[in-house]
Amino acid sequence: MLRLGPFNWHELSLGRALRVALGVAVPLVVGAMTHHLDDGAFAALGALPAGFASFEGRARTRVAAVVAASTGMAVSTFVGGVLAGSAPWLLVPVVALWGYATGLSVCLGLWLSVAILQWAVALLIAVGIPQSPSQAALRAGLVLAGGLFQGVLVTASWTVQRGAAERAALAESYRSLSAYASGLAAGSTEPPPPADFSATAVVADPNPLLSDTTRAICLNLLEQAERIRASLAALGAHTAADPSGAVRTFAVRTSEVLDVAAEVMSTRSAVPATRLRELNAALAGQAAAARTSGWHWVAEALLGQLRAVDAIVGRMRTTGSGTGHAGPDEAPERPVPGPGVEWTALTLRANLTPAGETGRHAVRLAVVAGLAELMVHMTGLFQGRWVVLTIFLVLKPDFASTLSRSVHRALGTAAGAGLGAAAAMLARPQDAGLIVGATVAVAAAYALFSVNYLLFSVSLTVFIVIVLDILGLSAESTATARLANTAIGAALAIIAYWAWPTWEGLTAQQKFARLLTSQSAYLTYLLSRLGRPGTTDQVRLRALQSAARRARTDADASTARLAAEPIHPPLTPAVARTLVAVVMRLAHAELSLHLLVLQQAASRRAAATGAADRDEEWRGCAASAQLEALAAALGDTLDKLAEALVTLKAPSGLPPLRRLEASLRDRSLPDGSRLLPITDSIVDATNTLSDVLRREFA
Repeated sequence: MLRLGPFNWHELSLGRALRVALGVAVPLVVGAMTHHLDDGAFAALGALPAGFASFEGRARTRVAAVVAASTGMAVSTFVGGVLAGSAPWLLVPVVALWGYATGLSVCLGLWLSVAILQWAVALLIAVGIPQSPSQAALRAGLVLAGGLFQGVLVTASWTVQRGAAERAALAESYRSLSAYASGLAAGSTEPPPPADFSATAVVADPNPLLSDTTRAICLNLLEQAERIRASLAALGAHTAADPSGAVRTFAVRTSEVLDVAAEVMSTRSAVPATRLRELNAALAGQAAAARTSGWHWVAEALLGQLRAVDAIVGRMRTTGSGTGHAGPDEAPERPVPGPGVEWTALTLRANLTPAGETGRHAVRLAVVAGLAELMVHMTGLFQGRWVVLTIFLVLKPDFASTLSRSVHRALGTAAGAGLGAAAAMLARPQDAGLIVGATVAVAAAYALFSVNYLLFSVSLTVFIVIVLDILGLSAESTATARLANTAIGAALAIIAYWAWPTWEGLTAQQKFARLLTSQSAYLTYLLSRLGRPGTTDQVRLRALQSAARRARTDADASTARLAAEPIHPPLTPAVARTLVAVVMRLAHAELSLHLLVLQQAASRRAAATGAADRDEEWRGCAASAQLEALAAALGDTLDKLAEALVTLKAPSGLPPLRRLEASLRDRSLPDGSRLLPITDSIVDATNTLSDVLRREFA
């Protein structure tokens, strides 16, 4: 509970901190110059949460987050100021309503939930300064202006180094592939990490000022990265069975190629571009030497993909980041548009029930925030709004985050309150000193936001104490009150979670069930496309792959949360780790199968004549029916294992997978030398999952 870390110093972002700190400092400076520093302080308070909202999203979604946060904050400022001045008891239901909306918003994704959280922040800050409707409307306008100013700064940042963020994200993605290939060379047999490439979100929401040609290049490089990941996973399946070490040597050279490709993307230099072609040529020689081996097909696939990367980064190196349009052959495939109003409404409706994790969190936050507001009114607690605000900030859907945030917030406020009071006293009576102190504090808060929540809380408290001093609320009194009230709010948040918890151990089975059903859908579709490449729907295949990858990421996160909570058998942290490890083996084999399907499709396109006859030949072979039977049995088994996870009962009535897979070996199967090792791994991993669940749920 007293753990102060982790300290993620690699997340320190000085450039981003300076941008958003400028959005907070300018209103203060303008207010001082016009002799209305208090108005400037209100605009700064509007810019502060909007700045945090601007951390989310990439380009258009980042501006959308700022606009959503600013608009809601303006409304909240008006409501809070008017009710505090005319009908303070109405704040109890209003706070509960804001709490429910804030809690429910976590189902909408990070950028929207962060934006909506700022509404509660604005509401509770405004409560401390009761006003008439006309005064509150003016303050709300200032908050809106301060928030939208952050949006202007975000938009202005698009004009600086256009394409730099996209190139950096793509380079990071290719370096991760290089690191994975290097791991294969060292003897690792693990599948690639399930998380999306860092470039996925960036390329899906690129800088609007990029040319269509540059966007097309980025999309093509991201697509190649996905294909290379599948090829590397297939290569990894051969490392252990290669006593000569040729596979590992090939993996070393591949790692070098990917690393140099990443350097070209980030620097656009001609020197590494020349080196990239040299390494590709050397790699081709190694692949030629392995032509009689069992892994040559993987090597040929990788070579083709790396040659494509070489050609694409060559175009990137010679293409500017202007606003021109792509030619007819380079028109980019537009990313799938983000969720719309209909999706938002359906998602909210699906999460209204308190039986689910999101619905329960929304009710829990609404109840404890409303009760805290009622307690403040009944006791007349000085600066009691900080109790309620702390609850909004630290009460999260999971226990570990709630506990750590509560402790860090309390300790950070204790340190920050003293530092803020000292800074305010030293700066008085000069406005310039107060502005400089506030700017330094808020810049530090923004820079440390992703590094450590404790350090962030210290800096943020210093800023808030100074700004409230500007508004006429004594730094000494507000610092002491905030210290005590933050501790009360943190304690109430922890008590609320313990009183009505959402233990991961009681809900994780749903996530692990989705893990297996997503693997089932992805695997059975891959097996159904073997020998029928002409019928492969690439969009559907990529969607199934993405769903399976997201489910693995969710299961990994669930496993980490289980380890931080009290144990709830039978799905203990040890069982969860075992399930994740076995599914990693299954995912590895699926990626090899994915590559085989893609290669069949490429071969069919390259030799269009007679392709239909070959498809018919596959369908007519005796092994085709056996493969279809195995695919159906695998899907049935994984679905029954998912059901076992939901019911927490041992699975029964499972098909004889090993016998079905063995029957394939007695048949003449096209591509059998490549397919049979993959199906062997898939069946073994699935049978292992069955054994684990039988043992643990018996």
